[in-house]
Amino acid sequence: MQVQLATVTQKGQVTIPIDFRNMLGIKPYSRVSISVSKKSLNIEPTLDIMDLAGFIKVPKGKDALKAREYMATHYKRV
Repeated sequence: MQVQLATVTQKGQVTIPIDFRNMLGIKPYSRVSISVSKKSLNIEPTLDIMDLAGFIKVPKGKDALKAREYMATHYKRV
């Protein structure tokens, strides 16, 4: 089992080390599932609506991937 240290930011954020992201196929804007047991967190890649790209017909003139990327880069929490 590989172990790496990470720091929790003031906002409670943790960066997943790149080696682990690569091993699990977690890419920018990927969704992950986080579960907790008594003293540990488990982070697993999970499906996103964009994983269905190609299965759903997009209306003419619309691009779901561009819409998702725009939302991910412009959305601000209040």
